Amino acid sequence: MGGTCGAQLGVAASRGWAPWRQGARVGGAGRGSNRGHDERWVPPVAWQQGRTFTRGQAIAAGVTEGQLRWRIHRGVWIPVVGTVLRDVDHEPDELTDLFAARLTWPDAVVVLGTAARVHRLPVARDGLLHVVVPTGRPARGPLTPHRYRLDPADVTHVLGVPVTTERRTVLDCLGRLPGGPALDLLAWVSSRRLLAADELAEWLVGHPRRWGNPARARAVARLARGAVNPAEDLLHEIMRKAGITGWLAGVSLQEHVGVWAQADVYFPDVRLVLEVDGRGAHGARRFQSDRTRQNRLVEAGCTVLRYTWRDLTERPAMVAHQIRRMLTALRAAVS
Repeated sequence: MGGTCGAQLGVAASRGWAPWRQGARVGGAGRGSNRGHDERWVPPVAWQQGRTFTRGQAIAAGVTEGQLRWRIHRGVWIPVVGTVLRDVDHEPDELTDLFAARLTWPDAVVVLGTAARVHRLPVARDGLLHVVVPTGRPARGPLTPHRYRLDPADVTHVLGVPVTTERRTVLDCLGRLPGGPALDLLAWVSSRRLLAADELAEWLVGHPRRWGNPARARAVARLARGAVNPAEDLLHEIMRKAGITGWLAGVSLQEHVGVWAQADVYFPDVRLVLEVDGRGAHGARRFQSDRTRQNRLVEAGCTVLRYTWRDLTERPAMVAHQIRRMLTALRAAVS
């Protein structure tokens, strides 16, 4: 699995914290500045820390204790965790989390869902900042300590902050997320060929008795049979009961039709692709990417049938009949 540090540097710059893009606000830090009265002023160091800063850094930049208290009281500066603050104009994002953890506990490594968002993995916010720490300590607000072993190869640095690698983050989340979010992540990872069944199985052998291993073992089984979510399980069951054969599950289409895509189900003899939309609604970006991908498959000579969760649960006989009829027509056309 490739790292995303370079991508995160680009993301950070695009978020506007780079000081060369914000000279007007940083310029107020010199002598004679109106930092005490300009509500938009923040310590210059904030632009290098995801728009976050500590109380000590604000005072070091020239703010008085009284001005500091006044800004917090007025809601100009918002507490994040511990002594870390952000300015009210900045909505919290993955960089806020990253530097809030770093500034509070410099010896921590950002992990789990917090690391997942840094790597742009599809893991929703849970309101906590997850870190692994070398010594026991209580949680501090949303900053949540964990104690488990990380090898040196498991840790990378994003903007100077220690974070688990994309691969280790996926492994951790597959074992520790609740069932639904873990399955969503597994489907996302599988569709991008970021983690194979044998790779995950090998990790399990080398890391016995780790918290979350039963869930990871179930993920191995899903990857091996090509059904990474309940909807795909249902489709497979419908086809088996209907006696439909000759299909492959979770297969890469690059080697078959030259398109970088993964099919939920593929019939190689007639280039029939079956796609399952699953239970959750897809956002606009996913909707567009699905349609773009489908158009490429059609251009490559594939026929595509799509099924929803309701199709699979309420109309399974119709699904089986339609697949069988399409197979008959396509096979007759090539014979």
